[in-house]
Amino acid sequence: MDKEHEVLLNAFVIAKKRYRVFYNAGILVWEDESSKKAKTTVPITDVLSVSVSKLPHANGKQWMKRSKAAAAAAAPPPPHPPAAAIVRNEAHGSLDSDRIPVLSGSTTTNTLATTSSNIPHNHSNRGSLNDLSDDDRREASDYLDAGTIQAADFKYLILHYAALVCQKTNRWRVRAVALHNSEPRLVELWYNRLSSDLRDQNRPKHLLLFLNPYGGKKNALALYERYAKPLFRLAGVDINLIITQRAQQIYDIVTSKSILLDNYDGLVCCGGDGTFAELFNGLVTRTMMDCGIDIKHPAYLPKPNIPIGVIPAGSTDTVACCLNGTTDIKTCIIHIILGQHSGLDISAVYSADAATKCDEGASPAGTGRPRPQLLKLFASALSYGYLGDIAYDSEKYRWMGPKRYDYSGFKKFLANRGYNAEIVVHLDRRGKQDPNDGVRCLDKCARCRKAKYGRDCGGERASYEDDDTEPLVVRGKFLMVSGANISCSCERSPQGFSPYCHLGDGLLDLVLVRHTSMFNNLRLLLTMTSKTKKLSELPFVEIYRTKEFRFTANGQSETNGGEIAPAISSEMMRRSKWNCDGEVLLDTNIIVESNCQLIQVFRRGILPAGTAGNGGIDQRAAATNPADDKESCCFGLCN
Repeated sequence: MDKEHEVLLNAFVIAKKRYRVFYNAGILVWEDESSKKAKTTVPITDVLSVSVSKLPHANGKQWMKRSKAAAAAAAPPPPHPPAAAIVRNEAHGSLDSDRIPVLSGSTTTNTLATTSSNIPHNHSNRGSLNDLSDDDRREASDYLDAGTIQAADFKYLILHYAALVCQKTNRWRVRAVALHNSEPRLVELWYNRLSSDLRDQNRPKHLLLFLNPYGGKKNALALYERYAKPLFRLAGVDINLIITQRAQQIYDIVTSKSILLDNYDGLVCCGGDGTFAELFNGLVTRTMMDCGIDIKHPAYLPKPNIPIGVIPAGSTDTVACCLNGTTDIKTCIIHIILGQHSGLDISAVYSADAATKCDEGASPAGTGRPRPQLLKLFASALSYGYLGDIAYDSEKYRWMGPKRYDYSGFKKFLANRGYNAEIVVHLDRRGKQDPNDGVRCLDKCARCRKAKYGRDCGGERASYEDDDTEPLVVRGKFLMVSGANISCSCERSPQGFSPYCHLGDGLLDLVLVRHTSMFNNLRLLLTMTSKTKKLSELPFVEIYRTKEFRFTANGQSETNGGEIAPAISSEMMRRSKWNCDGEVLLDTNIIVESNCQLIQVFRRGILPAGTAGNGGIDQRAAATNPADDKESCCFGLCN
C-alpha cells in the first residue's frame, strides 16, 4: 500500500489521557477519547521535527542549564535520569527558546555538526560532535534516530509543530506534544512514517546565513543566539554563519566565485532592510555573472534558482513585515525552517542620463536599443524628496542609532522643501490596474499567481516596448516621490505607502505627494502612522500602478512639441537624493522597472481574516482550561 492510501490509527497517552491518533495523506489528528471536542489537527507541512525518547519531555530531551554543565559532566551519569516536569500544557507544550540550550563555542561556527565536504573551504565549518559537552553526549542517548530505535526501549514519540497562535498579529509559535505507547514497535512505526514524510517536504537543510551586528539596535547577534540558533538546531538545519564587519561585505561574498552557492539550500540574512537589499543585489549580480550577462548594462535580469530569507533585526524591518505580516522574529524563523517560498518582485533602477547618451549613439549590431546602466535593485521602496533627505542627512548621526531618523525627519519636516520634477508613468492602456482596488496580497493571491504564469513574467521581456501601456507625464513641485515595490507597512506605518500593493504581480505603486502647506504635511505624517487611514485619501497625494516610470529632476526635459524648457531659478534647481531601501543613491534622473517575481523568498502567505491557521486546517488545544488557552496565545505578546 502506498503512502497516500496508508492509514495509521492507534491509541496514545498524552498528559495522562488516552487519545485516538490518526494519520493519513499528510494530516495528523489526535482526539481525546472522552471528549471529541478536544481535537487537534496538524498537517505534516507544519511539523518541524519528530523524535523518540525514553522520557515524556515536551522538548524531546531534558536540557540542562549551561551554568551547571561542568559540574554535571564531572559527576557519573545516573542509571536512571530523573523525569523532568512537563510544561504547563502537556498535550500542547509551547516551545520557549529560553529552555533550549545553545551549543558552546564561537558564534561563527556551524550551529549543527556537519561534514566539511558540502561547505566551501573559505568558510568556517568547525562545528562537530567534539563541540558537544559531556551532558549533550549523555542526553543524546535518549534522542536517537531510526537506525538505533529497534535496539532501544523508546515509548514516547515527540512532535514539534508550528501553530498560528494569534491571527490578528500573524504570530506563529512552536508547540510540542509527547505521545506515549507501551509498544516500542508502534512508536517505531509512527516515527519512521512521519520522518519519511518530513524528508519529502524538500525543506532547507544547509543555509548560509549573514548576520549584520551593527544594524538597528545592534542586537542581531543576541537575537540570533536566543531565537534562531535553537530553532534551527531543533529542526536539524545546518547553519554556516558569517558575521559581517563592513558595508557591502555580503554583496562581495555572494558575488565571489570562491563560494559555491550550489552547496546551500538557501541564503538568509539577519538584519534590516539594507542587509536584505545587499543579499538579493549580490545574488542577482552573481546570477548574471554565471550567465555571462553584462552586470552594468544587462539585456535582462535572470532569476536566481536559490531562495533567500530574512530574520528581522533592523530599525523598521519593512520587508519582513510585508512578507510575513509581522516582524516577530520567531515567526520569520519558523517560516524559513518550513521551507515554503514564493516569488517577490524586485524593481531595477537604471540611470536615465546613461540611457539618453546611449540613445544618441549608434546601437551595437544585433542588440537593438542599448540598455541603460543598472544602478541598483530594491525590494521595498525608492523615495525622492522628504525621505531621501532624511536618509542623506541621517548618515551624519549614525551614532544615535534608530533615533537618527526621527531627528533628521523633524529637521526636514520644518524645512518643508519641495522639488520640481517630471515623471513619465507607463499606465495600463485598458485601465484595469487600480491602486485603490481594495484587494490585499494574502495567502494564495490570485493576482500574483496569474502574474507568475502570465506572459509578463518572461525574463527577456522588453518592457520599454510594451504595447499594453501608454505614457502619462506628470509635472510639478513634489514633497515626496516614492516607488513602492511592496505595501511598505511596518510598525511605524501600519498601512504603508500603498496597502494594496502586491508582492508578486510585476507592478509597483508610484506615490506622488505634492508640495503643500505645513498643516497638510502634518496630516501626511499622521496618516502614515494611522492604522486605518490611507495616503490615497489625501487630496494632495496621487498613486499610480505601473510597470515602470522615468524621473527627471527640475522638469528640464523636452516637451511634446520639442521645445526646451526655459531657464529656471536657483530654487527650482535644488535637488534631493534617492532613498533606495535605506541606502542613499546619488543619481537623480533614473528609470525604474519592475521585474515580476525575480527572486524566491522563504515565507508563508498571510491568512485572510476569519481563516483558520495551517492552510485552513483548524488547530484546537486539548486543554479545556481557559486560563491555559489565554496564556498560550502569543505568550501574552498580543494582550
